[in-house]
Amino acid sequence: MPVIVSRRQQLCLLALFLGMLWPVSALIQGGLWGLFLPVWALGLTLALRQSRRVSAPLLWEREWLSWQGGRYRIGPRSCILPGALWLQLLGEQGGQARLWLFADALAPEHYRALARAVHLNPARKGNR
Repeated sequence: MPVIVSRRQQLCLLALFLGMLWPVSALIQGGLWGLFLPVWALGLTLALRQSRRVSAPLLWEREWLSWQGGRYRIGPRSCILPGALWLQLLGEQGGQARLWLFADALAPEHYRALARAVHLNPARKGNR
C-alpha cells in the first residue's frame, strides 16, 4: 500500500501551529516577538518538510502490517475517525508504534481494507 503525502495532514499541522500562536500571545510581550516568530516559522517549516518526506509503504500480510522495517499487529486502541485512521501498532518483539493515516494518503480500497481490519479486530472491546 503506497502512502502519499496527505493534504489533510498538512492542513492539520498548519492549524495546530496557528492554534499555538493564541495562547503564546498572552505570554509574550514587546521585543520577545522578534525571537519567537523566527523560531515558530522555522519549526513550522521543518514540520512541513518532514511531513512531505516520502514514507515507507505499508505491506498488509493477513494479520501483520509491515512498516519501516517492523512487523506489527493492529492494537485494540486503534480507531476509525472521520477521514482518518489512528492505528495503534503492536510489534512482534513487544514494541509499539502509533500511526495517523488520513483518507487521502491511501488509495480508497486500501483505506477501506485497513478500516475494516480495525473494525473487525477481535481485540477491540466492541467486538467481544
